[in-house]
Amino acid sequence: MDRTDHFKNLSKVDIAARMIYLNKSGYNGMYRVNSKGHFNVPMDNSKEKVKLYNFDNLMNIHKYFTNSNIVITNGDFEEVVKEAKIGDFVYFDPPYDTYENQKNFTSYSKQGFSKEDQKRLFEVFNRLSKTGVYVMLSNHNTDFIRELYKDYKIDVVLAKRMINSKATQRGPVEEVIIRNYE
Repeated sequence: MDRTDHFKNLSKVDIAARMIYLNKSGYNGMYRVNSKGHFNVPMDNSKEKVKLYNFDNLMNIHKYFTNSNIVITNGDFEEVVKEAKIGDFVYFDPPYDTYENQKNFTSYSKQGFSKEDQKRLFEVFNRLSKTGVYVMLSNHNTDFIRELYKDYKIDVVLAKRMINSKATQRGPVEEVIIRNYE
């Protein structure tokens, strides 16, 4: 028996509560899994007490989502956007492309996200664009990504990285924001 089998019987509320706890107590709020799909982020070493939530903020978020027409989904990106129609807005934040000749972390899920997945995402981006959907995507500023999306608006931005096993390698990195609209 898998040691995580008992989690399959938890309610959605219990699952959400555990996710919040893992996010708040894990190193830099990171989420990743190992090859078996098990969460494997080390605990934050700070001596501060884990603050799980801010009640007022949580209630404001609840009120906002209750009174808005927003859909948040979790699944394969191609399936999730099948219902997107003209005038909708879709933002993709995939596992980023890897830098050549650098050690790259890409294991946010046990499936990973390959160059083939990046190409499949590009095809979905194209299909949505032709449908009249407003699409935005972020990724690393790599030659591969810039070539894929060369016919779209690409802005280069500096993003500060706070997560790296080596503190000296934390700091700004170039990312691209790609969109099909001005």
